[in-house]
Amino acid sequence: MMIQETKGRFGFHLIGGLHINVQFYVKSSALSRSADLAISPHLTTDADIDQFVDDAIASLQAIRVDAKRALANAG
Repeated sequence: MMIQETKGRFGFHLIGGLHINVQFYVKSSALSRSADLAISPHLTTDADIDQFVDDAIASLQAIRVDAKRALANAG
C-alpha cells in the first residue's frame, strides 16, 4: 500500500507492507505537481511525526527571523 498526498508545497507518502511508515516531502521546484523531495527519515510513530513537525516549525520560525533581519540590514 502507498498513499501520497500533497497540500501546497508539502506532502507525505504513507508506505505500508511489513513495516508501515510515513515520510515527509516538499516540492522540488515550482513546476512539480506533487511533493517529490524527501525531507524526513521514515517515521513510524505518532511521536516521531510530532517531533519532526515541531522541529521543522521551530527551524522555519528561526530562519524567518534571520531572513527578515538580513533583508532589513541589506536595505
